[in-house]
Amino acid sequence: MGRQQLPSGITKVTVKNRRTGKPEPRWRVQLNIGEGDQRHQVRRSFTTEAAARSFRSKTLGDVEAGAYVRGSHRTIEQACADWLTSKHNLKSSTRRGYISALQPVRDQLGEIAVQKLTKRDLDDLVVQLRAGQVERALDDGTTKARKKYAARTINKMIGTLSQVLASEQAQGHLARNVAALVDHVPVEAKEYRTLTEAEMYRVLDHQCRDRHLWTLALYGLRRGEIAGLRWCDVDLTAGTVTIRETRVDGVEGIVVDTPKSRTSARTLPMPVDVVKALKAARKQQWRERLALGEAYAGGEYLASDEAGRPLNTWQISAGWERVLRDLGIERVRLHDARHTCGTLMHLRGVPIREIAQWLGHSSPAFTMATYVHSQGEALKAAGQSFDRVEAT
Repeated sequence: MGRQQLPSGITKVTVKNRRTGKPEPRWRVQLNIGEGDQRHQVRRSFTTEAAARSFRSKTLGDVEAGAYVRGSHRTIEQACADWLTSKHNLKSSTRRGYISALQPVRDQLGEIAVQKLTKRDLDDLVVQLRAGQVERALDDGTTKARKKYAARTINKMIGTLSQVLASEQAQGHLARNVAALVDHVPVEAKEYRTLTEAEMYRVLDHQCRDRHLWTLALYGLRRGEIAGLRWCDVDLTAGTVTIRETRVDGVEGIVVDTPKSRTSARTLPMPVDVVKALKAARKQQWRERLALGEAYAGGEYLASDEAGRPLNTWQISAGWERVLRDLGIERVRLHDARHTCGTLMHLRGVPIREIAQWLGHSSPAFTMATYVHSQGEALKAAGQSFDRVEAT
């Protein structure tokens, strides 16, 4: 049988081995891909004819199937930066979360070409992050070891990077998404402690300047909602609080934004304890305004310091932790005050759908299989569930 003729695009040549100086055969593949402005040449050299034929066959097959990806030096850093830029409708706090999730990838793998990123690269990064063996660059040019990453944080990193690579794949820059092949780290169910009913009332009865903030937290408002609440959103006569906006930590500092979700924008009828605390806080801020005169900064926010300057979310959290320390109560995150609220409502028999709307949940999965809007009277009953039961 005669020797099989080489297919078009493959040429056999002889080259000199740089180490031995002896002549050796090579099979060069040169293919013209695309049309018009997209037309380009693919060149590769192989030591065996079989390898050359395999590459030619696969390349032409990918072109025919629309799966061919042109070679590129585009890096992971460029892909991450472009993906973040393309997310036009993100809330500032969400963008900040994405940037934080991708930072270890950009720091450690940013210079790698997207097309050369492997599953092993990501698996190694996960191992290093879990062991606390990854450093991060500081503004002064030095580096500092990162803390060991929790499973949830690592999984968020993998998930966000997978979105980046899926976008690269959709744009034709990448053949496959290797982040989708990385196993997520098992997450142990985290036990969040809530305040007991007795602890809750100790906080509510604690006389301090920002008592109204802790009262709002224990009655179900998010930290960002408390920070964004203005006095114009409070009706002390009707006893209602309307959530219209939030103040949260964004990419470039504190950002005033819309509530977390459509159902987070809500008007709540506040119980007697809350109204009393808000009236006392309003009087205190008026006294501070009179004392400082023109130096007073405005005080339009419920969460303001003695000079009328709005408190940021970190200041509110720090104040909460000081109160718990003063009262000798075991640490509970400020956000878990919402869990305390929901738990006590549930224990007192408030229907799940009313709890969901009171807390401003955007997903019915948080509280029930099918979300149902509550009427004003039902919300009023939910608020009254906190009224103290007098001993007889």
